[in-house]
Amino acid sequence: MDNLTVSQQAVCNTSHARGNIDSLPAKGRFQVEHWRGGRKIGVYDVPNAITNEGKNKLFAVMFNGATAIGTWYILLVDGSGSPLLAATDTYAQIGNGNGWNENTAYNEAARQQWTVGAAAGQQVTNSSPVVFTINASGSVYGMALVGGGTTPSAKGDHAGGGALWAEAAFASGTVTVANGDQLKVTYTVSC
Repeated sequence: MDNLTVSQQAVCNTSHARGNIDSLPAKGRFQVEHWRGGRKIGVYDVPNAITNEGKNKLFAVMFNGATAIGTWYILLVDGSGSPLLAATDTYAQIGNGNGWNENTAYNEAARQQWTVGAAAGQQVTNSSPVVFTINASGSVYGMALVGGGTTPSAKGDHAGGGALWAEAAFASGTVTVANGDQLKVTYTVSC
């Protein structure tokens, strides 16, 4: 008697065609030149973290009809003590509740305005750096970008409903500055 073996196999492969889905990973960077006595003594490329408050402001403007902030300012984060940046930092807690203080030891009368150019290539930036002329020896831990409220240009201001968009720390921890030094800062936001 002959044996007959019969077998059957079914294979099914499925694939899901995905379109070209883009994401929006917003990010930013502060580029800082450190000048002393007319010589450039340091260059720093400092990626920032966007705060929860900054993200909420973005969504409120884009999807809830909130008023956009027309003028933004760069501030310096002081390097004294043990500064600590966190996603939960807010404008209202600058100098009182965030893990850092603002460094106001520079000659300019106010925080320096971030004069942003037109959006192009999925980014915005200031074409000319803002300049902080240091007037006391100390250290700078990083930078932040703030706007809105009643007096966001005022050094040390934390009242009036402003927004803290982003903050960044130097990779080295702090940068030591001397009286007369200049920090020239360019900020770019991209996705």
